[in-house]
Amino acid sequence: MNPYTVAESTLGQSSMQRGLPGMVSKTQPGPNMFDGGASSKPSVNSQIPNNERLKMQEMSRNIETAGPQANVGAARDMGKQAIGQSDAESKAQSFAAQRMSEVLYANDSGSALMKLSSMDGVDQAKLRNDVATGKAMAMGLNPDLGAEVAQKARYAG
Repeated sequence: MNPYTVAESTLGQSSMQRGLPGMVSKTQPGPNMFDGGASSKPSVNSQIPNNERLKMQEMSRNIETAGPQANVGAARDMGKQAIGQSDAESKAQSFAAQRMSEVLYANDSGSALMKLSSMDGVDQAKLRNDVATGKAMAMGLNPDLGAEVAQKARYAG
């Protein structure tokens, strides 16, 4: 038994014959009693099925977005760990530099290092010669051998 009246079923056909395709509905005409859903029936409380449908839709969307969010969270955690390691290394280097400067200052070695770095070419050559001669003498060798090594190093390097 067709729940639709003859007039309802022939409306689309007569509209098409008159050249009015924009007026034709894509849905089959008929009373809302046959749609199977609760939202179109005033006698039925549609809130419960609608809430269940929306809850399922929310769960579905949450599952879809959870993967990308987890990926971004993992990438951010890796970045935080890298920054933490970098920060720890920076603090360690800063601490080492501070301790080295304290040791140099306490032993009055900083002024000697500054003197070495500010020497001109003649003074540097003399210092290298003195160091090489001292090494040769400490090894029990002729001091002239140390001077010769220093002389070769000066021209080689």
